[in-house]
Amino acid sequence: MIKFTKFAKTLVSATALCGIAATASLAPALSGISDQAFAAATDKENRKYEDRKTRRTPALSEKIYKVLGKAQEQADLNQYPAALKVLEDGLGYKLEKLNSYERAQYFNFRGFLYYSQEKYEEALRAYENVLRQENLPAAMEDTTVYTMAQLYFIKEDFNNSIKMMLRWLEYQPSPTAQPLVLLGQAYYSLGTEDGISETQAKVQFKKGIPYILRAIDLYKASDKQPKENWYLLLRVMYFEMKENQKVVDILELLVNKWPKKEYWLQLAGMYGEMGSDAKSEKVRQVLEKKQLATYETAYRQGYLAKGSELVNMSQLYMYHEAPYWASVVLAEGIKTGIIEKNKKNYENLAQARINAQDMRQSLEPLRLAAELAKDGELYKKLGQVYMQLDDYKNGAKYFGMALKKGGLKRRDSVAVYQGMCYFNMGQLNSAKKSFEIAAEDKRSRKQARKWISYLKKEKKRLDQIKEFLS
Repeated sequence: MIKFTKFAKTLVSATALCGIAATASLAPALSGISDQAFAAATDKENRKYEDRKTRRTPALSEKIYKVLGKAQEQADLNQYPAALKVLEDGLGYKLEKLNSYERAQYFNFRGFLYYSQEKYEEALRAYENVLRQENLPAAMEDTTVYTMAQLYFIKEDFNNSIKMMLRWLEYQPSPTAQPLVLLGQAYYSLGTEDGISETQAKVQFKKGIPYILRAIDLYKASDKQPKENWYLLLRVMYFEMKENQKVVDILELLVNKWPKKEYWLQLAGMYGEMGSDAKSEKVRQVLEKKQLATYETAYRQGYLAKGSELVNMSQLYMYHEAPYWASVVLAEGIKTGIIEKNKKNYENLAQARINAQDMRQSLEPLRLAAELAKDGELYKKLGQVYMQLDDYKNGAKYFGMALKKGGLKRRDSVAVYQGMCYFNMGQLNSAKKSFEIAAEDKRSRKQARKWISYLKKEKKRLDQIKEFLS
């Protein structure tokens, strides 16, 4: 449920009627019923405008004018109860003797005083009485209807707010933008009420969107910049209607006009979502590249201040086969404390450096991750990196630590690796022990026994050489 905003409440205040100036339209001129509605109602409008022109409004007597003036003086001092008393004492007791225009002024002023005290129900009843008067001036009728529309909005009675606003629009040949936005917001609010179905919500959004678009067009036609929150309202309605391309179009405009962090991240997210739904591989690749470029732009501008955001940036780099930049993002985030120093993040940093062929730089984060792990799998990985660096001493060491910590998926394969390290260091007895451990598992038994057999022959050969040389 969307709550009544300060922006909307200001609109109501700006159109509230007061005193003897009540016949003037104090609300901004509305713009905008849909083109279809205008086209369909041309003949009817001609007739209704003629009906308004023939109205004969009775005069306002000097006595009534003076009472309204005294009440206005109190209202100007924010003494609304006192103003109401002046009004009641001067006019309330003789309503039947007043003409229709004088009664309209009386109820109109009551409505304003109640509104000023935030007594909206009483204000609405007063304005309803205004509309019941005969031969009401067209300007007064319009302003009353518009004010009631906004009061219903305050009360979150969006159905009646929309009903009154549409009635008001019927008589506005040249409406302006702001009230159209309010009408669009009312439709949006109606579509987000509790218990409404997705289908019903979409119906309301579909009704509201044309008014926002018309308001934007009116501003553009006047060489004015449409309001940021108008685009935000459009964005959320299009998003709820699952019109992703239109959401992207709005977000692309927002990042250019009002480049804020949330817009960059939302745009990147929308590119990713559309990419995952793309039926064409080519389209998917284009959207995924846009996602990376957008998220990277946010990163370069310093918008990514959370650890989770930087981790997402590194994962995007990894996905797009840019492991070096993934490692840069992670390393900087861990160094500054933005990214948490935990097993997963250390492991990701190590993997990024491994993928970037920076083996030596991967050792430290991999060791830290292994220390924080519950099993020996990362010690196994650390041993493998040392093997690739031909550092068999540390390789054997960390394979041993993996075996000691346990929880391994393939204890036998770790023992094979350790045996190979010992072999390359010439420690044949230690190698034999490792291969014997591996032989306990049938999956490595054949391989381990071949190694053990080879070690026996190698040991015999070395012993013979040693004996010959001695």
